[in-house]
Amino acid sequence: MENTLYNTVTVQQFKEYFFRDFSFLPLWVENKVYFIGDLVFYNNNFYTSKIENNTALPTDTESWEVTPGDQYDYVTDADIERAMSQALLGINSRFGTDNASRIMIYLHLVAYYLVMDWKNAQAGTSSSYSGFVASKSVGDVSESYNFPQWVANNPVYSMYLSNGYGMKYLSLILPYIACPILFSAGRSTCG
Repeated sequence: MENTLYNTVTVQQFKEYFFRDFSFLPLWVENKVYFIGDLVFYNNNFYTSKIENNTALPTDTESWEVTPGDQYDYVTDADIERAMSQALLGINSRFGTDNASRIMIYLHLVAYYLVMDWKNAQAGTSSSYSGFVASKSVGDVSESYNFPQWVANNPVYSMYLSNGYGMKYLSLILPYIACPILFSAGRSTCG
C-alpha cells in the first residue's frame, strides 16, 4: 500500500474533516450563494458581500466591496499541502483497520504538522519545544492529559504531545504500537 492511499487524500478532504477546527482562507466559490457581510478571498484580495443572495464575481463593485485583510491570518491550501507532505514521511499504513480509518489517522497527523508549522511561523527563530501539557486550568475549566510514561519518555512519540492533534494521533495509533507480552508455562528439554 505504501503511500499510494495517502497520496489520494485531498486538501478538500482535510478541510471537510476539520471544518470547525481551523480558520481556512475563505476562497470565493463559483455558484455559491453569499449574503451581506460574507468575506471571500479572490485574486489576492478580500471582498465583503454588499447584497443578499450574491452569486456575482467579487470584482462586481455593485455586489462586493474590497476589504483589507491578510491571507496569512488564515490556513491556506499551501499550508495544508506542506503539512500533508510532512505527514507522508511519518505515516504508517499498518495504523488502521481499513482505508477509512487509515485516512482518518493520517488526517490527524497532517493536523499535527499544520499546527506545528503555524506555531513555528509565529515564533520564527525563537521557536522551541516546551514539552506537553500535563495539567492546565483557567477559571472553572481545566484540562489534563495522561499518556503512559513510556510514551512521554520516548524521543519519537513524546513530540506528538506538543499539541492536541498530535495527542489525538497518538491515541489513535497506541493500539497498533502497544506490544502485549504473553507468558506461558513450559519446561526445558535440556538436561
